Amino acid sequence: MYRTIVTLFVLFFFCQFAQSQQNSTLVYAQHERLSLDNGWRFYLGDIAFPVITGHMMTYNSAKAGKSWGAASPEYDDTKWRLLNLPHDWSVESAYDSTENVAQGYRKRGFGWYRRNFKLNPNDKGKHIELQFDGVATNCTIWVNGTIMHRNFCGYTSFYIDITAMAKYGEDINNIAVRVDANQQEGWWYEGAGIYRHTWLVKQSPVHFITDGVFAHPVKSKNNWVIPVEATLENSNKMKVHFAIETALLDKNGEVIVSGKSKGSIKPLVQRARKINLSVTNPQLWTLENPTLYKVRTILFQDGKATDTLLTSCGFRTIQFRADSGFFLNDKWVKIKGTCNHQDHAGVGNAVPDALWDFRLKKLKEMGVNANRCSHNPPSNEFLDACDRNGILVMDENRNFNISPEYQRQLEWMLRRDRNHPSIILWSVFNEEPMQGTENGYEMVRRMSEIVKTFDTSRPVTAAQSGGLFTPINVSQAVDVVGFNYQQGGY
Repeated sequence: MYRTIVTLFVLFFFCQFAQSQQNSTLVYAQHERLSLDNGWRFYLGDIAFPVITGHMMTYNSAKAGKSWGAASPEYDDTKWRLLNLPHDWSVESAYDSTENVAQGYRKRGFGWYRRNFKLNPNDKGKHIELQFDGVATNCTIWVNGTIMHRNFCGYTSFYIDITAMAKYGEDINNIAVRVDANQQEGWWYEGAGIYRHTWLVKQSPVHFITDGVFAHPVKSKNNWVIPVEATLENSNKMKVHFAIETALLDKNGEVIVSGKSKGSIKPLVQRARKINLSVTNPQLWTLENPTLYKVRTILFQDGKATDTLLTSCGFRTIQFRADSGFFLNDKWVKIKGTCNHQDHAGVGNAVPDALWDFRLKKLKEMGVNANRCSHNPPSNEFLDACDRNGILVMDENRNFNISPEYQRQLEWMLRRDRNHPSIILWSVFNEEPMQGTENGYEMVRRMSEIVKTFDTSRPVTAAQSGGLFTPINVSQAVDVVGFNYQQGGY
């Protein structure tokens, strides 16, 4: 527990110091995104829940905050292994010829993680959120003894609003995570455990939601426009009036252009506001010189800044032409791409951030200029590295499904990733048996429409390995047809 508190304090101090150094004339609103990676307890295997017997035990088990076994805040985990995230327990196991060849002959199974932390009394009233960037594969999360989330994909991030459940001062907050890694989504090595970063986010009651600023430049005749869309939320108890100020910053942090909007928001609702920023003669994002800008969006309440977000963006145009191929900034580009899974030798799926840059730079040295994410949304750190290094990206959805849960997963990918200039294609699936059927066509037609509600600047594709010559197939519901294999066909 002491280690946990010290870690949070040091990160809080660094966050505040770094903000004060960015611009001496601007006091940034408090928006703390603190790493929760250090100080987790881990148990390999499953822990059975106690048998519920007797009236009072049965009664209490049906109530909030009354979880049992390893999900209970009172559970003694002091003999569990202490580790830091990201963590992949599968890569730590020995090779076993009886295990699944597709998973590298590594054992998966079940695992538990637990972590305690404290919140300063001054945080009471703020919006408090836990963020998990990726857990392989299915998981259940309890906070202070109450189930707060179930996640059904090993590649999608999830954000948990714990404002109503949080404790402050000397009261300890407890997170318990049960991971079922027997569930598999691919036919490749997928790892097991909390293999991406975790975060604790503290914001004002009136704040921008996570992934809530869309600031992707588009070209309008000879000029450029950034149609900034900011979605805010009010977890306060009363209606409030707000103002939003957004500005485009150059690499030195100087304001190029700015805009404002005002409005009001009722308690416990979300509201989106749009501000157009007109820009002339920006430096373009190219493969050779991937210039990035920042969009700073500040939320004000009663003249006081309550939240601030910095969003990276790049100015570039893309176009696919049926007769001549792909054009970046109106210049023809031959896409020389590779199809890469996220795991790396020696670390499995718990890939350190620096490895993304290393891998992409090596690929670029080989002549690569594009990367297809196989076959799932990548980490945010990977996409940042593609933006920095000038690598084009085909961002791919994992699960071909149009049920509400899987629509939510697709919408998450779009909302999180749509600001990255490196992304040129949205792929809704990879090699699905229904690709040559009317059912598959109808599913892709719906998924394509979901994509276009979030982003109309990039075409939709699907990696199709067959069915192209059936009367109704998924190629009729996408913008760019994807060919996997099928050399004899095309």
